[in-house]
Amino acid sequence: MTVEFVNATFPIITISIIIPLLAAGLLFFLPERHAKPVSIITSIIVFVLSTYMLFAYDYSTYSIQFYEKYSWIPFLGVSYEVGVDALSLTMVWLTAVSFVAAFVWSTNIQKRIKEYFIAFLVLEAACIGVFVSWDLVWFYIFWEAMLIPMFLIIGVWGYAERIYAATKFFIYTFFGSLFLLIGVIGMYIYQYYEKGILSTSYFDLVNLGLPFKLEIIFFLLLALGFAIKVPMWPFHTWLPAAHVQAPTAGSVILAAVLLKMGTYGFVRFSLPWFPEASKYFVPVMFALGVIAIIYTAMMAIAQTHIKRLIAYSSVSHMGFVTIGTFALNMEGMNGAIITMISHGFTSAALFLAAGFIYERVHSYEIKDLGGLARFMPVFATLFMISAMASAGLPGLSGFVGEFLALLGTFKASVITAVLAGLSLIVGAGYTLWLYHKAMFKESELSAEKIEKWEKLKDMNAAEFLSFLPLVIMMFVIGIYPTWWIQLIEKTSAAILSKFIGG
Repeated sequence: MTVEFVNATFPIITISIIIPLLAAGLLFFLPERHAKPVSIITSIIVFVLSTYMLFAYDYSTYSIQFYEKYSWIPFLGVSYEVGVDALSLTMVWLTAVSFVAAFVWSTNIQKRIKEYFIAFLVLEAACIGVFVSWDLVWFYIFWEAMLIPMFLIIGVWGYAERIYAATKFFIYTFFGSLFLLIGVIGMYIYQYYEKGILSTSYFDLVNLGLPFKLEIIFFLLLALGFAIKVPMWPFHTWLPAAHVQAPTAGSVILAAVLLKMGTYGFVRFSLPWFPEASKYFVPVMFALGVIAIIYTAMMAIAQTHIKRLIAYSSVSHMGFVTIGTFALNMEGMNGAIITMISHGFTSAALFLAAGFIYERVHSYEIKDLGGLARFMPVFATLFMISAMASAGLPGLSGFVGEFLALLGTFKASVITAVLAGLSLIVGAGYTLWLYHKAMFKESELSAEKIEKWEKLKDMNAAEFLSFLPLVIMMFVIGIYPTWWIQLIEKTSAAILSKFIGG
């Protein structure tokens, strides 16, 4: 992989990481009433910086832009090395948008307010760090640092079984991270013995030229860490518990950002580092992807709890990212990346919708709902758009990514594409069923329910502003996907260069 580096004239990436950390430190010394506005302003600043990078990024050629590198532990070959290509940049921007939505939504938090916002600010810095790090030591530091605030968010501000869910989340993801660490250390040692180089830079390791048997071993080590984070079947069982018990904003970040770290890892590391092993495991990854798509879609149909249904649907949608990635062609890769972005917006919006319903009705059980659209039309409209985007309605973001992922998969395996495509019917079915049961189904409205529902308030300003950017992006990507494809196609070609000669 030949890479050009465009050095940053201003350390915009480092500042994007430091600002949330500084804000978190500042909150320790400020009165509690300042926690919410400081956090919201901080997230908006990070969003502005990421948006500037998004539009300043030159996508006419593949290069690492806004690049910074400073020696840190020179005798071990460790440096602070950050920068973005189109994949990293879109993930950073998705992170920034998601945290703005989460912070604005969290204005109703009343329990341990300062600690709540400090945890989210640290989590935002760690998430950005994962996507921009090109040194493997720093990548792993940020990867692990993310676990602690999310563990606290679920365990402290979650619901009745929050300790169980937080512990399960931590054990699963930390277990996967250990195999990831073993794989990276193994490659580091092999590089030293074969080339006499001590370096933890991605760009040294990507051209290592491993023997096939070692590729297989290292692919499996890293794949286990990434698969748990996605999560892929059969490592998905921690996710429904985490989503059900997490506070609304925690579910938003978990679905929109943290799950993308697993698929990001496959795209960023597994394919360029282990091209022969990646080709060897294509049938396995296709099989796991299709099982995830179909099995978890069927599980979603069986759910009566809104957040659990959305959680299973997330696993199903991430299966499209898996098969698109391992189709090993441009259509599949572009589809996988766009699906990652789209799923971030749609899943975040659906979890906001679940949180909104709970705030009004104080229940996540679908059987307790019905007829809400008549009393909350603004919310019903935004919820409908989010549900349709998740179901893959043409003109919205979900359709674009999954169509391209299926197109790329069809070129690689017709059977895989057909099986995955048929599951879209199931996905549309449970999404429409959920919306119908919650928003319509007025035949189930008793006089008591009508009297209770009439007192419900529609969306307030904070709730509406949390939804708005997510819904806008569903339309922007769905109506004009060309710009997004142009943005990522050089990066996709560079990632696939060892497969298609790009």
